[in-house]
Amino acid sequence: MIRVTNNKINRKRIYFLFILFVAAFALLIYKLVSIQYIYASKYQSYAEYQHMDQFTVNAKRGKILDRNEQELATSLIEKTVYANPKMVISAEQEAEALSKILDMDAGTIEQKLDSKELGFVYIKRQISSEVAELINQLNLPGIYTQNETKRYYPQNDLAAAIVGFTGLDNNGLNGVELEYEKLLRGIDGKYIIEKDVYGKIIPGSKNNYISPMDGGDIVLTIDSQIQYIAQKKLEEVTDKYKALRSIAVVMNPQTGEIYAMAGYPGFELNNYQQYDESLYKNQGISFTYEPGSTFKIVNISSAIDNNCIKYDQTFNLPPSIKVGDKVIKEVFRTYNIKYTTGEIIKYSSNIGAITSALSMGKKLFYESIKKYGFGEPTGIDLPGEEGGILYNYKNWSASTIGALAIGQSISITPLQLVRAACVIANGGYLVTPNIVKEVRLQNEKVEYFEKKEKIRIISETTANKMKDMMLACVEDGSGTRAQIENVKVCGKTGTAQKANQSGIGYSEGRIITSFVGFAPYDNPQVAIIVVVDEPHGPDNEIFGGTVAAPIFKEIMNFSLKRLRVGQYEA
Repeated sequence: MIRVTNNKINRKRIYFLFILFVAAFALLIYKLVSIQYIYASKYQSYAEYQHMDQFTVNAKRGKILDRNEQELATSLIEKTVYANPKMVISAEQEAEALSKILDMDAGTIEQKLDSKELGFVYIKRQISSEVAELINQLNLPGIYTQNETKRYYPQNDLAAAIVGFTGLDNNGLNGVELEYEKLLRGIDGKYIIEKDVYGKIIPGSKNNYISPMDGGDIVLTIDSQIQYIAQKKLEEVTDKYKALRSIAVVMNPQTGEIYAMAGYPGFELNNYQQYDESLYKNQGISFTYEPGSTFKIVNISSAIDNNCIKYDQTFNLPPSIKVGDKVIKEVFRTYNIKYTTGEIIKYSSNIGAITSALSMGKKLFYESIKKYGFGEPTGIDLPGEEGGILYNYKNWSASTIGALAIGQSISITPLQLVRAACVIANGGYLVTPNIVKEVRLQNEKVEYFEKKEKIRIISETTANKMKDMMLACVEDGSGTRAQIENVKVCGKTGTAQKANQSGIGYSEGRIITSFVGFAPYDNPQVAIIVVVDEPHGPDNEIFGGTVAAPIFKEIMNFSLKRLRVGQYEA
């Protein structure tokens, strides 16, 4: 009986072991099948993650140059230190070692190294090659360095709002850097490597390299020396009159090329983070204001071109006029006077300008203003351009036409107004302003930007008559301080009260002075506008002809010499 019982027990043990073996074998088979077939891709990705690594090889960002090849933006090679927290052995010890070299808080570094769920964290970016070499010598597990480009602006504050700047990731954030981001940035490459368990590259292993495609270079229409003089003169006039700001735009009236576009105060590109963000704006295209008497060139030229008045017509002008429910007066005259159309411009007569506008009527005057491009962006290839405000004539009050005639009840940018002056300078054509002269791609192909077709908006005869009137304004009118020796300069002054912040009425203590014009008279090649916002001084000294005109003169004189125009032609 005992033997039989033992045999049964042994048989049960054998069956149990057999079943256990079969189950283990089945589990093994299942594991093999699941690893090699069912979940093969999953485990393969795990293996690749542990043994393969991918580095981004940054494309070199293209340069930004002025029209004479002077560098305004370029890229320098810097180093970046980063970590793979999964490969870090002792976060505390490695953080302590790095903190001494990088001059960083050890706790901050340790927190990054403890992020084991991450495979990549930046420790510090854009460090020197010397510091990177010290880190490499430590041979810390999971700590690596790589090349990274850093944007550098050799001229610093020159044309800062035009050039713009990039962020830490080398992405354009403002100006040309933003507008032409894709072209400048290029296409990043990749470097895929095989590494051992310690994160080191395996010698002789097959590594894949996809080379980056560097960005193209952009050549601007800007002349650095004209830009520098414009910025310097704006700083001087702003400080002298304790103004809020001042703006200047220098433009070729024939082609629309921008030689300079400056605003003061400005900022430094290499330290832009230290400045208020409001200074990043390009004032030439973003600052909007009521132009005052400079707008009379649009009014008078439109009336002449539409045969509503004649260029040699004589007007008997009273000292005041009622338009709707508003009475508008001359600034310095309390008696009737006879002015020709040219003298309305020469002496900047408000009553004459209103008489001109009334001769056109609401609809025709509105359509003429629209032809000049007001109320919409000019189309310049820069970000952040404002279109200004021009209400449809159907919504005008009875007095609006009188206000518009003298440059009120409309909001414009400096670029819009200097473009309007260019229409008179070039014989009646509206041109599209442009800031980029050409693009140079990495395959040495040079792509020139196609200039947009000029649109005729007034006749050549009208334009020439307006040139005569603007010449008289400078030679013997309100703009005499813009005169340049041996150069015939055409221009128009502007002195406008600023609207109250409530939008109702105007403030006598807050004005904008401006001067717009071009030269030389016979063949205009340079057009300039200068705007000075809220200059302070004696009431009898703060006008467009006294504040803005002298600055216009200095910038114009330098520009003509620099470009070898007129008497300065080689």
